[in-house]
Formats: sequence, structure tokens, C-alpha cells
Amino acid sequence: MYPRTINLESDKLKKLITEKGVFVNKGRAVSEEIEAIEKEMEEVNQQLMAEEKKVNIDDILEKEKALTLKVEEAIAEMKVFKQEIFDRMKAQVPAELGVKYDELKKTLEDKESDRNKIALKAQKYNDKIIPIGRDLMKPFLKDQFEDFDSLYIEDNEIVATIFSHLSDFKNNFKKK
Repeated sequence: MYPRTINLESDKLKKLITEKGVFVNKGRAVSEEIEAIEKEMEEVNQQLMAEEKKVNIDDILEKEKALTLKVEEAIAEMKVFKQEIFDRMKAQVPAELGVKYDELKKTLEDKESDRNKIALKAQKYNDKIIPIGRDLMKPFLKDQFEDFDSLYIEDNEIVATIFSHLSDFKNNFKKK
């Protein structure tokens, strides 16, 4: 019996739901692009780590350990050695990997920003759809326990579903 479905007639509501669907599909497409970029970023990051592991820094690490005993003066020298490590890694690790990672990170941020803009547009449509749909569905509610569930378009018809809090409570109570 529940959820109960009804068909509604409203060109304005149908247009809003259809336009919202376009934004939702665009957002999903951007999400797929983001997932692909994140996967590629992880692969590049793995390559970066593999290349960095190849760099021999044993001699610098030994100097660093010796200096940690002299805490006050060692801080300044450790900074020098850390810079040497960074310089050596930067010199031996292919620069294009770092550049590619930075480019992918920037692209990812841009795509996430685009997806968020699309989601905001879809939410604006929701803000218009919900009140119109509730007004059209109100005459179909049979009692105080029924409530609005969803609106969607199927076979070029607006389909609305209504559920019952009482029916849901009874079903959940029986399960317990």
C-alpha cells in the first residue's frame, strides 16, 4: 500500500524537475571526472614516493642524528641539512612528476568548485519544486499520518509518492 504513487499535472513543476535533473547529471559527470583525477593523483604520488626512496641521504641523516644531542645549536644546523635533503631530492626526482601532481591538484580543485556550483543551482530548483509539489499533493493525503515522499518524472508524467508514518512505525515495530 505504501509508498502510494499519484500522478500530478503541472507544466511548471515538470519543467523545474527536468531542469534540476540536468544539473544533477552534470554534477555526477563532474564527480566522475574528479574520481579519475584523484586516481591519477594517487598514481603520480606513488611514483613520486618511489623516486624519492631511490635518493641516498644516509650521510646527511647521520649528521642530523649527531647534532640532535646539541639541542640549542643543532636546530640551526638541522635546517641546513634538511635543505640539503630537499635540494638533493629535487635535483634527482624528475621535476615533471611534481609539476604534473600540482597541475592535477589544481584541476581537482577547479572540478570540485564546478561541482559545488552545479549543486547550488540544483538546490535552487529543489527550493522551487518542493512547495509547488506539496501544494499539488496536499489534496491526495488521506489522514494525518501520511506525508510527502518524492517527486520524479517517469514516462513524461510527474509521479509523486506518499508514505505513512503510521505504516512505517507498525512495520518497524513488527521487526523488533
